Amino acid sequence: MTYEPVFPAELQPIASVLLPALAVGEQWPAHQGFIVRVQSERLSAPYRVYYEPARLRATIQSSSKEVRALALCLGTRHWDGFVREECIRQLVGEDHPWVVPFAVQLIGEYVLEIIQVVAAGLGRVNAVAYGEFVHENPDFMATTRRRVTSYWNCYYRSRFPEREAYPGFVALEEVEGMRERAL
Repeated sequence: MTYEPVFPAELQPIASVLLPALAVGEQWPAHQGFIVRVQSERLSAPYRVYYEPARLRATIQSSSKEVRALALCLGTRHWDGFVREECIRQLVGEDHPWVVPFAVQLIGEYVLEIIQVVAAGLGRVNAVAYGEFVHENPDFMATTRRRVTSYWNCYYRSRFPEREAYPGFVALEEVEGMRERAL
């Protein structure tokens, strides 16, 4: 299914310009990824994007704060794991509630190095925004937990025999613990 962008009202004008600009020369169209709620508004993210990395980097470097942050969010969905890691390194700690789902989604993916970046950056995030996101999106969080479990079991169980030591679980527990701060 082709990606259908939906963003909170404050992002709509930015997204309507940014998405087509980044998609110029895109190898394949994006497919629908996750749909969540951010401060009671819907947000949909692509599963993967196939933007030209140089175009994405140039946009990130030359853009204002909100445009840059949204470009980094979209970059966390890039098909190239190195680009995803580069984007989340710059994104963790950004203080926009709509950044949260892009960071949390990465905890439930398979690239350990990216999960470690998210886990290391959780001390710099807005815990209230993360807690509100957890509260508003129980199904998304349950799916993320299942993915963390699955990737740990399939790829990382021998490296982290104690499930609680796996960075995905460590990060997920920390994020879920932020829910109490938001209530």
